[in-house]
Amino acid sequence: MNIFPAHGTVNIVTEGNLILIEAKGLWNIEYLDHLHEELIKAVSQVDKNSYAALITLNGEAVSVDEGFEYHLNFIRQGNIKAVALNLAYCTTASLTKNMCTKLYRAAGIKHAFFDNSHDARLWLEHELKLATAIGI
Repeated sequence: MNIFPAHGTVNIVTEGNLILIEAKGLWNIEYLDHLHEELIKAVSQVDKNSYAALITLNGEAVSVDEGFEYHLNFIRQGNIKAVALNLAYCTTASLTKNMCTKLYRAAGIKHAFFDNSHDARLWLEHELKLATAIGI
């Protein structure tokens, strides 16, 4: 049971093998628990061997310090091929970019930053085709 209410919001839908995530921060551990539950549901709706995520970040998209390792341990368990981050609506873009770069590099997940969803989707589609072609 969570001690504090979750800070932040998340909306997750799937389209084909893409998991589309809209998230607004600030994020605490309780939010990350909720996020992880929702991600598990979303992954069950895609091909677990060939999926990617488009994350649109809104507002102050940063986490509490304890959240980094907590989320890192969770995402390392997955098999995601690529993550595109749309920072168009993020008010902490520079800080968020640094935080996400550190996170996804530590997890060994290919990632890129965009200022719109269209370009992010095109990149993800290319990465999924590439991963399929070379068998990763």
